[in-house]
Amino acid sequence: MVKPLLTIAIPTYNRAQLLGQCLDALLAQLSDEIAPRIEFIVYDNCSADNTTAVVEKYIAGGHKIAYFKNAENIGADGNIAACFTKASGKYVWVFSDDDFLLPGYLKFIINLLDKEDWGSLYMNTQWYSGEYKAVNSPPTAISLDRFTDPLKYIERVSYWTTFITGNIINKSLFTDTAYIPEFFESNLVQLSWTLPAAFKGLQNGIINDRILACRADNTGGYKLLKVFGANFNDVMDRLITKGVIDKRVKRIMNHHLLSTFFPMFINNPRANFEKENPFKIMVPVFWNYRSFWLKIFPALFKNQYLKHVSAQ
Repeated sequence: MVKPLLTIAIPTYNRAQLLGQCLDALLAQLSDEIAPRIEFIVYDNCSADNTTAVVEKYIAGGHKIAYFKNAENIGADGNIAACFTKASGKYVWVFSDDDFLLPGYLKFIINLLDKEDWGSLYMNTQWYSGEYKAVNSPPTAISLDRFTDPLKYIERVSYWTTFITGNIINKSLFTDTAYIPEFFESNLVQLSWTLPAAFKGLQNGIINDRILACRADNTGGYKLLKVFGANFNDVMDRLITKGVIDKRVKRIMNHHLLSTFFPMFINNPRANFEKENPFKIMVPVFWNYRSFWLKIFPALFKNQYLKHVSAQ
């Protein structure tokens, strides 16, 4: 059996309708030329809805999809990791069940992966709310930036290395994936392959076109500050200790987190994340970053003051 060039692996849990839409957008782009190069996997984290029926409908329609359903819910990290470790393709694209690949781009991606070797490829996103509406104007070309310096690539992609759908990873560079379960409690298990891949490959790429359609504000249910503060830094420390990423990655990531990521959420709190004590979580992690004291700490103090005033 010929090894596939690309595995598209979709972790899912109780989102049968969205999964169907996601598969529609992907499978509609298959042609006789590229279909044999692609392996499709769906990893169901013990869904209680009609996810099985949705996948079986596509299989009955002639689509080759390997469907795995966990006997019990193994957590988001475990299910995402299963997608990566089970994949047999040279490249692995872990694809969220509520995201969509815009029409016409799959053939360009296969062509890129076929003609050149990459450590990782990052793809840009357009965000939508409400119902997803496909764009019906197929592209004639794509805009691509190449990076032979992994630190310059990390500087550009920064914390979007956590976005599973945005990153295609060269799995053939990983001779061992037994270490991955070490990161199951982080909510960021994907960093255990997205960050090392940037340093293992000869080059990395960024597709500048917004080729993904992703639902805005469709995340939550976890402690955002802890995950992107303490957990993110712990993951980087572990990978640095293993010698698979450059120690300078940590300062690059934290600079972007403090400059752009955290301000988005601190200045506009979201109800779909668990409540946290921001001072208790953030000060031990970022106390030695000047940007924390100049940009984040004043905003946190202001928010606490306003809460105190409103409570009186």
